[in-house]
Amino acid sequence: MIKKVLLRYSTQRATEPILASVIKQTGVLLNILYADFTSRGGEILLSIDAPEQDVGKVIGLLKQRGVEVQELKRVIQLDEEKCFSCGACLSLCPTRALRLADDYSVKLEEDKCIYCEICVPSCPVQALKISKYG
Repeated sequence: MIKKVLLRYSTQRATEPILASVIKQTGVLLNILYADFTSRGGEILLSIDAPEQDVGKVIGLLKQRGVEVQELKRVIQLDEEKCFSCGACLSLCPTRALRLADDYSVKLEEDKCIYCEICVPSCPVQALKISKYG
């Protein structure tokens, strides 16, 4: 199971090795998709690819250490029937979640997506959309 979570750190917590200690304690590898730290604290977008009970353990440990955890419940969708593979979205995607396949069609690797939504208005036929739920 792949779950994406947004972590929010206070300025005090941002100097602690919280992620390293959670990885060490659980053995679950965490993929940082995006991180931003300022003088007011920070945010990290994580992708956790692990069994559901391990994901729950990671989230619980992060919360115990004073990190605000928000599970993301968004999905990017590529309507392959509308898309005519013009490529307008490709160069805008910061994580290369949108790519050109060998047959020159646009493909989406949703696990790489950070939901920045930059690609959505670039599509001339509105084949891309972000669905929010939960």
